Order: sequence, then structure tokens, then C-alpha cells
Amino acid sequence: MNSKSIRAVVFVSVGVLALMGLLLWLGAAPPVWADPAPRYVAPDGDDSKTCDSIPNRCRTIQRAIDVSGTGDEIYVSGGTYTSAIGTVAVITKELVLEGGYALDFSAHDPDLYQTVLDAQWGGSVISITNAGDVLLHFLTLTHGDGAGNCFSGGCGGGIYLKDTNVHIGHCVITDNVGGTAGNGAGGGIYVNNYNTDSHVDVWGSRIVSNTANTELSSSSGGSGGGMYISGGTVSLRENQVLDNVGHVSYLGSGGGIDLETVSGAEVLTNTIRGNKAATSNWSSYGGGLLLSSSSAVYVAGNHIEDNWTNPTGGSGYGAGVLVWYSDAHLARNTIISNSMGITAIPFGKGVYIESTTPVTLSNNLIARNAADVYGGAVCVGRYSSPASQALLVNNTIADNGGSGVVAQWYAVVTMTNNLIATHTVGLTNTYPASSTISADTNLFWNTNDPITGTNAVWQDPLLTADYHLGSGSPAMDAGLTISWLTVDLEGNPRPQGAKYDIGAFEEVKVYLPLILKGY
Repeated sequence: MNSKSIRAVVFVSVGVLALMGLLLWLGAAPPVWADPAPRYVAPDGDDSKTCDSIPNRCRTIQRAIDVSGTGDEIYVSGGTYTSAIGTVAVITKELVLEGGYALDFSAHDPDLYQTVLDAQWGGSVISITNAGDVLLHFLTLTHGDGAGNCFSGGCGGGIYLKDTNVHIGHCVITDNVGGTAGNGAGGGIYVNNYNTDSHVDVWGSRIVSNTANTELSSSSGGSGGGMYISGGTVSLRENQVLDNVGHVSYLGSGGGIDLETVSGAEVLTNTIRGNKAATSNWSSYGGGLLLSSSSAVYVAGNHIEDNWTNPTGGSGYGAGVLVWYSDAHLARNTIISNSMGITAIPFGKGVYIESTTPVTLSNNLIARNAADVYGGAVCVGRYSSPASQALLVNNTIADNGGSGVVAQWYAVVTMTNNLIATHTVGLTNTYPASSTISADTNLFWNTNDPITGTNAVWQDPLLTADYHLGSGSPAMDAGLTISWLTVDLEGNPRPQGAKYDIGAFEEVKVYLPLILKGY
């Protein structure tokens, strides 16, 4: 891949966002570098050279960075790269770092020529500070330890980044730790763009088996096992965020992804699976995804499955997703089989919402997130006034154990066109004097439905094994028109018939062509 096509990847990734009109960062341009100079790195290179040609290739990545000018592109052949100081690459200038080349640079095949940066537990794999724009492409980052990077602990085992626009594409970030003592954050990726409007773009990457904090102590905490991003704007697309851990001991949050104080974000079409906020008995928050004190967040088309807050007990909040004081819209996600410890006090195993800014859930499938009392699918609540607020439209909420949707303590919940089925209790509020539920045109099919609101349908929805509407379902053509909701979970147009269907899936109508016989 040549330098022009590398830059095109970044332009396309930003251009898609602009077209969607979802983020506030449209004024932040991608890197535009005139006439970048290529640099070359290979295991058989020589660090006494200047890396400016294939015959003059360097042996270490840091040597190529040091001799590069602003905007240069560093091409790295397959192999494993280490450093005597642990950290393999310290970046303080704009550049492109791309792996996946043959030893003689005659071919570019990232699967065949894997480029591995191994910090050997001696520091973060890559450290990036005040660098303007940086593109990382086709790299594997492993065995990083962010100890000492952050006050009172460690952060950024795979990537430590501050005040920089970063574009991370088709990378593997695995087996890194944020910290081993005190508090830890960002086992795989740590970003602190709090004082800037910098942008983070991660696409097509695998963030696997990273841990924010490995200290076995009840006095420490861990945040963002896979990623911890604070400040600026964010785009996460088509990534696999798997088997990451916030804290191996007690207080953990954001096992997979932790987004805090971001001013705009889209989290699109990612697989977020098998992550744990904590692995021991204590309060923990957001097993798969944690959104905290953030604005303009759009979470859509993701598969969020088998995430945990704390497998061995204690109280937990939002095993799948936790929204904490954030302006967020969750749309067209599959949130399924997320859990907490057997002895845990569970608050929203699928989704927990505590936000005085209204949070919207539309076209989501929320299923098999079993809980007894406090909302197997969705729990909305706050301990005091003003109330937490949520709007639920056209969601399918099924098989979540004891309860489907719970308004807990101070809460305002508005529900339209939702399908809530096969729970002990479908919809309830635990403190009626301090919570308000407005429900209109929802389908209920549960053992006990103490609250159904107005125009409720109380019939078996005849769901298929994958929660679509079966033939003859009473949910078909039974919903209200929602002018801003024009597609279903799978992108099919709404409505297909005379009226909207209830639930996340619109039953697709197939019209056979009329064949006229000749006379």
C-alpha cells in the first residue's frame, strides 16, 4: 500500500463520519502532509543508517522515528521488534507507522508478514504525546506495562496517548496491562485528550485479553480493560473487543471500553464480547461498555454479548452497557447473555442507565440477560432527585429472567412500541412515589404485568428462535408511527405494512410480481 492510499484510509474514515452528521468534531481535519518521505525498518537493518531507502533500512522502529521529519511514513517489515528501554516507539511528531511488509519490501501482506512490537513488560508498547496526527496500521502490540505513566498508578499498556489525533487501523492489541499497583486504566489503549479537541479513530482492529489493573487489592481500581478514552471525540468501528478485564480484584469499570468526558463519539458495528469489569466480589460497573459524563454518543449496530461486571458476587451495574450521566443513543444493537455473579445484586444486566440527560434506546434486541429484581434487560434509576431519564422505542426485550424493565428509585421512563416477553415481571417501578412510567402501545407477555400503560397488547408475540416475529404475530402492524425511526434493527424500512410493527424487527413483506398471461 503506497503513501497516498494510506492517507486515503484516514480521509475515508473521517469522511464517513461527516456524512453521518453525528459528531461535533467535523472541524478536525485528518492529516494532510505534502510529499512525505518514506523510511524503512527491517530486522536485518542497520541503525547507523538513515532509513531513507530499502538498502539503507534501519533495524529499530525508534531509529526510524528519530530520523523522520514531520509527516514521514515508516514502513516496517514482518518480525518482532523490541527495545532496551521496553517501549518500542516513542512518538512526538506527526507520522505514519505501517507494518506488514516482506523483509525486502517486495510485497505487502500483513497476514503473512506480521509486524509485532513487544515491550517485554518494560513499559508501554507505544507512547504518543503532543504529536499532532499519527496513523498506526497493521501492527501487533503486546506485553506492554503502563506502570508509572499516570498519577497514583499505571495506564496505557499497549498505547499511551496524550493530546494527539490518532488513527488506528487493522491492528492487534493483546496481552497488555495498564498498571500493576495503585490504580490502573487502559490496558490496551489509554487516551487522555481531556484538554484538547483531539480525535481517536480505531477501526478493523482486535483488542484482546488486556487488563487495566492486575493488583490484588480492594483499595485499588481498574478502568477500561480494552480501551480507556477521556476527552476529545471518538470513532470506534468494526473492531473486536474481546476478553478484556478492568480489575482482577475488586473495583472495576469498563471491562471492554470505557469512554469518559468525550464530547462526541460513535461506537458502530463492533463485537464486544467476554469482557469483565472485575473478577472478584465487589461493586463494578459496565462489563462491556461504560459511557460516563459524555455527550453526543451514538452506539449502533454492535454485538454486545457475554460480558460481566463481577462473576463471583457483589453488586454490579450494567453488565452489557452502563450509561452514566451521558447524552447517548443506543440503536440497533444486540445485547445478549450478559451477566453478573450468582450472589450479586444486579442492576440492569443488559443496560443500566443513571443519567439526568435523557438516554434513548431504539431498535435493540435485549435478551437472555437474566436478573431477579432490578432489571434483567434495562434498569433506569437514581438515588435522589432529579430523576434518571430514558426513552425506549421499538425494542425487543425477552427472556431476561425475573424482570424486563425496572424504574428504580428516581426515574422517568417513556416507552413506545416495545415488545416485552417471557419474564416473571415485564415492567415495574420499585418506588412508585419517586418514579414515573409512561407506556403507550407496547406488547406484554409475561407471568406478571403490573404496569402496561395505554393501548397495550397483551398476547403471545409468537417469537421465533432468533426473536423475529413469527407468522401471525399480534405485534405486526400494531405500533404507533415514530417519524424519526425509519428502519428496524436490520436496516429494513419501517413500516412494511399499514402500520409499524411492535419490537425491534419489522416483518419484511415479500410481494410476488404479477404475471399477466397473454390473451
